[in-house]
Amino acid sequence: MDDARRYRGAVISAAETVAVTERELAAPGPGEVTLRPLTVGICGSDLHIFSGHHPFVPLPCQPGHEMVGVVDVLGPGVDGVAPGDRVVVEPLLTCGECLLCRAGRYNLCRSRRVIGSRAPGGMAELVTVPAARLHPVPDGFSDAEAALVEPLTAGVHAVRMAGDVTGARVAVLGAGSIGLMTLVAALAAGAAAVVVTDPVPGKRDVARRLGAADAFDPRDDDVTGRIVARLGERPDVILDCVSNQSSVDQAVTLAERAGVVVAVGVATGPVRIPLQLVQDRELRLEGTALYVADDVRRAVDVMAGTRDDLRELVTSTYPLDEVAAAFAAARDPGQIKVQVRVQDGRP
Repeated sequence: MDDARRYRGAVISAAETVAVTERELAAPGPGEVTLRPLTVGICGSDLHIFSGHHPFVPLPCQPGHEMVGVVDVLGPGVDGVAPGDRVVVEPLLTCGECLLCRAGRYNLCRSRRVIGSRAPGGMAELVTVPAARLHPVPDGFSDAEAALVEPLTAGVHAVRMAGDVTGARVAVLGAGSIGLMTLVAALAAGAAAVVVTDPVPGKRDVARRLGAADAFDPRDDDVTGRIVARLGERPDVILDCVSNQSSVDQAVTLAERAGVVVAVGVATGPVRIPLQLVQDRELRLEGTALYVADDVRRAVDVMAGTRDDLRELVTSTYPLDEVAAAFAAARDPGQIKVQVRVQDGRP
């Protein structure tokens, strides 16, 4: 491989198997840069991949899409960034030519690939990314905070897909990292009150500290009645960050007439929809997949105003050589966000 550089990176070679291996990276092509990742988060979709149950990602896989890094080498024709710039990555690879790309909804590109799933990810010493997918990191952000921008972007996009939530009553199902980020995004978008459900008491406490009006155990008797009592009415918008049979049943049952239910979490298999309630209440069911650049920029703005609060979401950090331990920790229900420190950067 001409001009190839040796580097080390994590690979999920089979279900339940992740390790650091050495490989080669070619020089960046036109419009690309080589990035030196600093800190990379592990999210729910990474755990689906690790378990071998992600519906759209085959193994082996080189993970890592929640990344902050430093620009290292510019490919031909790249401008607007320079070596040494610290950036977060919008991890989408698209054709730029299909109908959806031309309409600005390139997150739904028919040939879409995602860095860290169907393309090599950032849980490595080097990675090649399109220059057009880089976003500058404000100087005040630590690397750990900057690596939270990507999951916050997912929450920002989910809230945007729900429509105008100004003054709305909102329920977020699930208080993992995406659920908590979605809570923050809903409040930043003007929701009047947001309640959260999660079976883990510690996560419910975090949700309250981040501004939730209250948080409930979804397994409690009459949790629907308790939510309605707290909000004063049924929620106008429900953001399902779990997306299993139980959460979908709860979301549709809980929704106000003419309300919106947004599927944010990745379902690992088929889920039945209580269609009779969808029809009778004229509910709108909305999917949400990734995001676009405007969502990233909005997430950076939201992060700038909330990063002091969001720091507590990072519950564990592991060096790259301990990536297997990092994935094991990320499965612990008590963890919120586990990050991998690939290289030293800004504390």
